[in-house]
Amino acid sequence: MEPESTFVAQAVEAALAGIGDHAAALPSGSVMVDSTSLSMNGKKLGLGSSAAVTTASVAAVLELAGLPVADNRALCFSLAERAHRAAQGGTGSGADVAASVHGGLIQYRRPAGGYPVIEKMRVPADLRLVVFAEGKPAATPNLVRTVKDFAERDPQGYAAVMRPLRDQAESFVEELSAGNIAGLLEAARAYGAGLMELGARADSPIITPRFELASELAMNLGGVAKPSGAGGGDVGIGLFGDAGAARTFSSRLTQLGLQIIDVLIDSTGVHRRLPASQTSHPASRPPS
Repeated sequence: MEPESTFVAQAVEAALAGIGDHAAALPSGSVMVDSTSLSMNGKKLGLGSSAAVTTASVAAVLELAGLPVADNRALCFSLAERAHRAAQGGTGSGADVAASVHGGLIQYRRPAGGYPVIEKMRVPADLRLVVFAEGKPAATPNLVRTVKDFAERDPQGYAAVMRPLRDQAESFVEELSAGNIAGLLEAARAYGAGLMELGARADSPIITPRFELASELAMNLGGVAKPSGAGGGDVGIGLFGDAGAARTFSSRLTQLGLQIIDVLIDSTGVHRRLPASQTSHPASRPPS
């Protein structure tokens, strides 16, 4: 069986190369991954489907080779991140792969020339999240390329934009760790404004007109709305410290031409789930 996508092909190749002698006992062929739940009306939503597919493919090879992914998450991430980057022509931070492997809310750092640092974090009980999308698929490598082009033609301008973005990201993490809703909202609001400037300077549609309207709506309700990921109309996230404001924001998104994405934060990450016939307590299984 031939792989149906470049991400699956790269994942299987990387996994087989990474497990050494364990690969000898495996049959030839590829793995099959169904990612339809990560799209809507046949269009990708920007939820990190390529990273999820790559991670699931690597995990499937590990499980088949007798290397339980639950005991080999570091290996799974290393192989999946390498494969995902290769499939995207060498671009990508690896954060979406880390989220697929580990699940939950994570802090992801990639030191220059070093190995990524991944730390689990907790969502404050009073923080309300609203996930939405424009339904206009964006090619992450293309968006990343426009920003890289900006960095090459105007290194000083690029540094001037990126420096406060890094500071605001650090501030967000600190406020999140402290459970300070007001502080993290302010940091996210400043970060969103920084993304707007980066998009303008790089001539890249990081924040589309509809996302800009969503940001204004969220701000008027005391919250924040910004792209999550590369932007360009893919998935966005609204953050609120008040449940009523979050509901009002959600109810008005369709008027802006945006769609609510009904998702929850999965705390498990990639894992093997046995069929219902092979477990005595199917109702207690963690969700995929």
